[in-house]
Amino acid sequence: MEKLKVVKYAEFLFSVIFFSGIFIFFSFFYSSHLHFEEQFQLFLLTGDFFTAKIGYPGGFSGWTGGFLTQFYYLSLAGPLIIAGLLFALQQIIKRILYKVNSSPVLFPVSFIPSLLAGMILCNEFYPLSAITGFLFAMLAGLAYVSIKTGRTRFITGLILIPLTYWLAGGSYISLLMLMLAYELLLYLRSRKKFPEGKVPINYYNFRIWYFLAYLLVAAGIPLLVRQYLILQPLMVTFTSEFYYNILTTIPTAILLLFVIPPLLTLLVHFIFTKEKYVKTALAFQMAFFVVLAWFGFKSFANFEAEEIMTYDYLVRNEQWKDVLKYADKNPPRNYLSLAMLNLSLAKTGQMGNRMFSYDQHGINGLFLPFNREYVTAIMGNEILYHLGLINASQEYAFESMETIPDMGKSARVIKRLAETNLINGQYKVSEKYLKLLEKTIFYRKWAKNAMTVLNNEEKINNDPDWGEKRKFMVRNDYFFHIKNIEAALNRMVKEHPDNKIAFEYLMAFYMINKDMRNFINLIPVMEKMGYSKVPVSYQEAIMYIIGLNNEDPMTNSPMYVSQDTRLRMKAYADIYTKYPDAQERLEKRFSGTYWFYLHFKEVELSSVEEKKNNTGST
Repeated sequence: MEKLKVVKYAEFLFSVIFFSGIFIFFSFFYSSHLHFEEQFQLFLLTGDFFTAKIGYPGGFSGWTGGFLTQFYYLSLAGPLIIAGLLFALQQIIKRILYKVNSSPVLFPVSFIPSLLAGMILCNEFYPLSAITGFLFAMLAGLAYVSIKTGRTRFITGLILIPLTYWLAGGSYISLLMLMLAYELLLYLRSRKKFPEGKVPINYYNFRIWYFLAYLLVAAGIPLLVRQYLILQPLMVTFTSEFYYNILTTIPTAILLLFVIPPLLTLLVHFIFTKEKYVKTALAFQMAFFVVLAWFGFKSFANFEAEEIMTYDYLVRNEQWKDVLKYADKNPPRNYLSLAMLNLSLAKTGQMGNRMFSYDQHGINGLFLPFNREYVTAIMGNEILYHLGLINASQEYAFESMETIPDMGKSARVIKRLAETNLINGQYKVSEKYLKLLEKTIFYRKWAKNAMTVLNNEEKINNDPDWGEKRKFMVRNDYFFHIKNIEAALNRMVKEHPDNKIAFEYLMAFYMINKDMRNFINLIPVMEKMGYSKVPVSYQEAIMYIIGLNNEDPMTNSPMYVSQDTRLRMKAYADIYTKYPDAQERLEKRFSGTYWFYLHFKEVELSSVEEKKNNTGST
C-alpha cells in the first residue's frame, strides 16, 4: 500500500514537471517558432474552408490543427495548447497500456509518445495537425482495446480503420499496428487458458482472419481513394499531407511516432516488476526519460532559427526598440538577423550612429535577395516596404507565399498585399485580400478598420504609415532588381530628399562597400537633412577621407565633426601607426568605429546568386 502511494505521488510529480516544462519551454525559450508557424497559414472560419479541408484524407486533423495553430498568435495560448494536447495523448496512451499491463509502476513509459511529439514540434516543418491526427488515432485505439467481445471488437476495427484514415490521415497506420499488436497479445494470453497451451485450430484461424481483414482494409481503402477520388502520389495517399510540410517526404520522426505505441504495447506485456524493486524501476525509467528528453530536444530544437524568428517577429510587429534590446543580448549571427537589426536601427534613427557597433559583413546585411525560399523573401519584404519600395515589397511578399513548403496561404502575406495595393490605389485588389482577413479571428479587426479607408484618399494620405509610404513612392516606372538597389535608392533620394531612411540606407550601402567616392558625393544631401547632430559614423568617414587627401583631419574637418570624434581619431591613429599588434589593441577600444571596419573588415560580396528574374515596377 505504501509503495502504491509512492508510485501515485511520483506520477503526479512527474506529470507536473513534464507538462509545466513543456509549457515553460515553448513560452519563454521557443515562442518565436510558434509565432512563425501561425503567420504562414491562413485559417478561414467558413463552411467552404471546412468542407474543402475534410475532402482529403486526414483533412479533419488538418482543419483541427490549423484551428488551434491560429491561437499561436497569442504568446501563451500556443504553449498551453501544446501542453494540453501532449497531456491528452499521455493519458490515452496510459489507458491503452493499462489494458495490457495494469502495473502503475510503468507510468513513465506512457510519456514517451508525448515526449517525441513535443520534440517534433520544435521543427517548423511539422504542423500541429501531426499531433492532432496522431491523437485521434490513439483515441480510436483506446476505443478498440476497451471492447472485450472479440466479434464486436473485430467489427469496430473494420469501421475504425477507414474512419481514422479519413479523419486523421497517416496515423491510421499506427492504429492498425496497435490493433494487430493487441490481437497478438490476446492470442498469447489465450494459450494459457487451454491445456498445455494447445489452442484450438478454429480459434487460431479466427485470429488470422482478423489480421488479414485489417490489412486488406488498411491497404485497400487508400488505393480506392487514389483510384476514384483523389489522385495523389502513392506515399501521400497513405500518409496524407498533414504530418509534414514538405509533402513528398515522410520523415523518420513521424514513422517513429507511428511505431512507438504498438511497440510499447508489446513491451509492457513482458515486463513485470516485483514489489521490492518498485523504487528502483521508477528511478531507472525516470533517469532514462530525462536522458532521452535532453538529447531529443537538443537534436530537434534549433535555437539559431529561433533567434532569426525572434528578430522577424519583433520587426513584423514594428517593435524597433525591442529589436535593439534583443540584439544587445543576442548579437546577429547571420544575414537575416543582421538585416532586421539594421532596419530597426534605421527606423529608430540610429543607423548612422550605431550600425558599426555590430558586426557588418557585406550588403546582404542590408538587403536580402530572393533565393526561391519563403523566409528570406518575407523578411526582405519588410526592408523594401519601410524604404518605400512598395511594388518590390509586394513582389517579395507574393513570392514568399508562393514558395511556402506546404503550398498554403499566409495571413501575414495577405495582410501585406492588402497594404501594398491600398497604397498603390488598387482598391479592388486590396478589398479582395481584406475580405479574406475578415474571415479570420485575429486579423478581422485590422481588416475591418482597413476597409473603412478604401477609396478615401484623404484618410490614406493622413495615415502615419500608408500616407508616408505613398508620399515617398518613386513616381516614374523603371526596371527594378535587388542587385541594382543602389540605382533605386539614388532615384528615391533624388525624388524625395527628405526620405531619411532611404538616404541612410544609401549611405550605409556605400560605407559597407568602402566606396568613399560615392559617399562623399552625398555629403551635400546630408547637410540638407536637418540633422541636429551628424551621425557619428558619417563623421568618422569624413575624417578618414580628409586624411586620405594628405590633410590634417584635426584642423580641416567641417564644423559638424565633434571634438569627441576628433580626439578619438587621434587616439586611433596613434595606436594604428605605433604598434605592430594594432588590430588587437584597437579592437578593445574602437571595434565599433567605422575606422576599424575600414582597416580590418573584409567586404563580403553577395553570396546568393538569384536564378530567377525578380523584377517589378516601382
